[in-house]
Formats: sequence, structure tokens, C-alpha cells
Amino acid sequence: MTMYSSDNRKPTCCSRGDLSAYKVETAEDRNTIDSKSKPPKKNTVTDKTRHVGFAMTLAVSVLMASVLFAGDQGVKPSPAQMPATSPCDTPNQVPKSNTTSLGLYVSPQEAYDMWKADPDGVHILDVRTFEEYLFVGHVEAAKNVPVVFPKYDPEGPSMPGRPPGCSGDLNTDFVAQVKAATSPDAVILVMCSTGGRAAIAVNQLAKAGFVNVYNIVNGLEGEIVDDPGSAYFGKHMKNGWKNCGLPWTYSFNPDLMWVSPDE
Repeated sequence: MTMYSSDNRKPTCCSRGDLSAYKVETAEDRNTIDSKSKPPKKNTVTDKTRHVGFAMTLAVSVLMASVLFAGDQGVKPSPAQMPATSPCDTPNQVPKSNTTSLGLYVSPQEAYDMWKADPDGVHILDVRTFEEYLFVGHVEAAKNVPVVFPKYDPEGPSMPGRPPGCSGDLNTDFVAQVKAATSPDAVILVMCSTGGRAAIAVNQLAKAGFVNVYNIVNGLEGEIVDDPGSAYFGKHMKNGWKNCGLPWTYSFNPDLMWVSPDE
């Protein structure tokens, strides 16, 4: 944001001009005319104040630009703000909500390394809703096929790890859409927000004959920090794809977006 001085006036310039038409009767009159025709005395105090103000404005502008630029580069919080544990600790055990019938798991870093080594042979499947995929962000190469459509019923059941009444309906076209994009022997790395829906997706695919389907443990958002002393207490800021500093995006790729077969 550019800031401007409130005083944009240019100093005026006065000249003596032709005084021949004036008849000066007295020395007092002459002094009065001379004082009016002289250029105004330069106000050095005002000029110095204006220079100081400009310097301060410039310094603030540079500081703001550096902060904004640093923010774009992903400045990390200070150690005092970080969770009590490293954001990318490898869990000793797979969370119960992430377990699958195939028993195949990878950490976010392992998943990223597998895909980078063979981007044509390794498929990343994001089973969150279209809205989450688009507005929360996603892995650039991940194809979106929702496995569950969330719903809320205060008298109904709850999905694991969700508030009371929060459940969902399975996408009856899920397996068919995955088959249309891959094959049963393909290597598929499945992710959701925290790993629970990905486990449901893996089990659905396993029943359909898929054999190389891995759950990306803790998903995109990661686990909840349970340390009351942390600035991130109660937030998904531990482990997970984002917290490990792996690349993700908001970009829109029509070839990877989910489209309902009814539309």
C-alpha cells in the first residue's frame, strides 16, 4: 500500500516584477513593497519534518512488503508456538480409525516419495468431498472421488472421530469410478482429512478385488494436538501431509475433479 504525504503543494515563487508604475512616497512605503515582493523565507523546520515523515513512511512500506513476502514464502511459527511434538513424528502405531483390512500404510512423506519415483504408476486418490478438495486444498496429483457424503442427524449415529450425529451416506458409485480411472492391481495411495474415510475407501476397494491400496496415515490435515500448553491445542497440526511441509494446492484441474454420474 502506497502512502502519500498530506501536503502535496509546491512552493510558490514570487518575483519583484516591474515596480515603475508604483510611486513610492516614503521609505516606510518602500519597505512595505519590498517585503511583499521578496520570496517567502524557506521553512527549514517544516522541510525537515516532511523529510522525516517521508523516511518513516518508506520504512513502514518496506517493512510491510517484507512481511507479506515472507508470508507468501511460508514462514514457520517460532518454537514457542510449535506443537509439543514434531509435526511429522512417525507414529508408533497406526491410529485405530486408520486401520484397514489390507494392512497397507504409508506416511505422507513415504507417499510423496513413492509418487515422485513413479508418477505414472502410483495413483493418489483423495476421497474427501468435492468442497473439501476444492476449498481446503489438495495434493496436486490427487484424483477426487468421494467415498462418503456427510450428513447430520442429531438422533442418528456418528462416524469414528466425529461429533454426535455426524455420519454420512456411502457413495454407491465409488468403486465403479475408481475402476474407471485405474485397475485392481494398480498401486493406489488413499487419503482423506485425517485417515478415517480413507480407511473406509480402502476396505471398499479391497472387497472389489484391489490388492495394492495403501492408507496415507493421518491424511491431509493430521492429528489433533492434545497438549493444553500448545498454541495449537485442539487443532489438526500434528503429522499429516500439510504439517509435514509437503506440496499441496488450491488449483483446479478438471481431469481430476469428481463429477457426479447423475449430472
